[in-house]
Amino acid sequence: MTALTRLRPYAPLLLRLFCAWKLFDAAGHTALHPAEGLPGYAEWLRSLGFPFPLLSAGLSAYGEFLGGIMLLLGWKTRWAAGVLIVNFLLAVVVGHLATGDTYANTFPALVLLATSVFLLLNGPGKPSVDDGL
Repeated sequence: MTALTRLRPYAPLLLRLFCAWKLFDAAGHTALHPAEGLPGYAEWLRSLGFPFPLLSAGLSAYGEFLGGIMLLLGWKTRWAAGVLIVNFLLAVVVGHLATGDTYANTFPALVLLATSVFLLLNGPGKPSVDDGL
């Protein structure tokens, strides 16, 4: 068990890498191609009755994309995780539960929410910019 205890500080790295990859996959197209992705995202938010849909879509897409970069680097991890918690709480409640979406469709947002909570409470682990690499 001593070997496992020694490796414990590196466990959050796996979560950071997974979360960053999923955030790039989900938000990358929307954030990197705003002329294509943001209007569709905003229209979907408008259909849900979300206030300021274009602004909300931009904040969500760029929050996920930049949050993914920050998690990947382990830089300002707790700040990024806080923003992502708000984003994914809204995604789960407004985008999935309120629309009667399936559990299978909701699951990725729940995993990203849980990962963000873990990183907020535990920090980035090693290696990370926050920990001085």
